[in-house]
Amino acid sequence: MRTLFSIFLTLAPLASACSGDRLPPVFLSHFYVTLDQASYDALRSSPELAALSKVAETHVAAGSRKWTGFYIYGRQTYMEFFGAVAAPEGMRLGDAGLGLAVEEVAGVGTIASRLRTVFGGRVKVEPAHRTTAAGVIPWFTAASVENPKVEGLNTWFMETDPGYLAAMHPGSRIERPLGREEDLAWRFIPDRPLDNVVGLTAALNSSDMAQLAAELELAGWAVRRGSGGFVAVGPDAKITVVVAGARAGLQQAELRLRH
Repeated sequence: MRTLFSIFLTLAPLASACSGDRLPPVFLSHFYVTLDQASYDALRSSPELAALSKVAETHVAAGSRKWTGFYIYGRQTYMEFFGAVAAPEGMRLGDAGLGLAVEEVAGVGTIASRLRTVFGGRVKVEPAHRTTAAGVIPWFTAASVENPKVEGLNTWFMETDPGYLAAMHPGSRIERPLGREEDLAWRFIPDRPLDNVVGLTAALNSSDMAQLAAELELAGWAVRRGSGGFVAVGPDAKITVVVAGARAGLQQAELRLRH
């Protein structure tokens, strides 16, 4: 299987860090990678991954967009993979994305306001809807910095709609409708080893690197710049960025195990 990145496993927890008391905490939600079809098929049929956590191939409809993805679920975070045959429209082999979440009402608006202090009108705030058997329901609101020339890694900040989980799970008791852990509770399997994704390494060109560092810093993450890259630490997650060589994108993921 020709993988685009490596996965490392650890039993050691990461310390949380979040600067800026007036900001809502910004958490790692998930990442995606578009794989060649052979790699995607190998992941989908892997018994080792099935033993690691809950996995599922899911068909998603969101407005006019439809896709099929392979999902690996943790307690608060998850991994999303697309194969070249059924990837979302416009995605290319190797494309990757980073989803960051706020769990407070109006939190994404606060983040968007912070982003506008640096990126101005390039900051876009858009709602997303999901099509289900019961009809179209509000899903989340996303804030992102528009950059048509981005290579290797798209990033956005998201806030789940307060009524989304109730609409997806009618009659269920919803205690934290904006919470990542609440959202994944229906898919997470506690007696399997995977807990969470706690680290990512990406290779980016200089302009994309500068933009991501600024976005994370504005969102309250502690960013330490060095020669050739940076390390950003947020609540229970760390993102390391290095200079891209022949190929930009996500390179590694670090997973924390429960046992």
